[in-house]
Parts: sequence; structure tokens; C-alpha cells
Amino acid sequence: MGEFKGVHQDRPKDKISRRELLKLVSPFGKVALDSSKCSGCGLCARDCPTGALTVSSSGETDTYQLLFKHSLCFACGQCVKVCPEQCLHLERTLELDRLNLPATVLFEDGIVRCSECGSPIASRATINSIKAKIPCTGQFSYSQLELCPMCKIRGWR
Repeated sequence: MGEFKGVHQDRPKDKISRRELLKLVSPFGKVALDSSKCSGCGLCARDCPTGALTVSSSGETDTYQLLFKHSLCFACGQCVKVCPEQCLHLERTLELDRLNLPATVLFEDGIVRCSECGSPIASRATINSIKAKIPCTGQFSYSQLELCPMCKIRGWR
């Protein structure tokens, strides 16, 4: 082997590679989501200070989407902190090829509509998450989860 050594063999322990340095100082973040855990609550998008995470819903197709725009994320970590399902992972990175691309769909689900008036309530995953956390008792029925606030009020009168 003689005069040719591996790239990292001569590097002192206290130094880092250019790639590692770029991750540390990169002004951009990349969000990954475990969709099997996500309830689609939208808190991450609501608290995102830059608008890198947004919620989009279409009444025509009854589709709910959580979208991520890499060029707007500066890796503040607010989305990870606020996520009740702890399904988000944030990495500080710069992906130049993603800067001019449209937003990426991180999560997609159907929209649940009020069983009385038809107005949109929440994503299907949100309703299922609530059902899993609340036991059905004599005073509460799961059908109440599929009523909008106004129809719930009308039902209580």
C-alpha cells in the first residue's frame, strides 16, 4: 500500500468531512414522515414558521394531503416538537436538486364529512386515532365523531 492511504485514515479525529460540515451548517432541512403513525392532525403544518409544511384538502375528491417544500425548510425542528404522534424526523441537509421542485406529498388520506350536513371534519386517520384513544361508553358513541361542531350542538338541544 505504501504511499496511498484511505481518505479517512489520515484525518485527525477532531476534524469532519465536507459532507458532515455541510449538514451542520446547511440552512435547509428535510422532513421524513412515518405515515403508519401519522394521524393527519396537521399540527406540524400549523406550527411551521416558514410554510415548508402545509395541508391541502380537496372537497371535490375528498383528499387530505400533508405537503413538504424543501426550499422553505430551515430545520428549526418545530414540526417535530409539536407532533403528538412523534412520526416526524428532521435532517439538516441541502439537496440542490430538490430546491426548485414542487412540494412533496408526505401523507395522504381521505376526508371524513359530517354525517348530518356533509361539511368536512378531519382526515380519516385523525378520526381513527381518536377512536383508538377513547373507549366507547353508554354516554358516548363513535358516531358523534362524524358530526361537525354545529350538528353536535343541534343534537344536544
